[in-house]
Amino acid sequence: MPEKQTNRERLKEITDSIEQGIQEMFQSEKYQQYLRTMSRFHRYSVNNTMLIYLQKPDATLVAGFNKWRDHFGRSVNKGENADLSLFRRICPGARRVGCLPCFS
Repeated sequence: MPEKQTNRERLKEITDSIEQGIQEMFQSEKYQQYLRTMSRFHRYSVNNTMLIYLQKPDATLVAGFNKWRDHFGRSVNKGENADLSLFRRICPGARRVGCLPCFS
């Protein structure tokens, strides 16, 4: 049975994925695709935009679970996994890095 990844290992994996994605991006027409993703998510950090691009370049909306449920009337099927983006919560007292599901 595979061991569960620690937060540090997951963060390292995400960071490595971002670095590899950045290197590949400048080596082909992927740069234009990335710019299109950036134009849709211009309020997100470079790291978050890169994660969105790597996971679903044609995404049109990124939101948290509750926002999908409460504002858009969408739900997640049992067993589905979310695509992950790093973000810092802006609300007072928030101190952790979290994840956002990314759907289109």
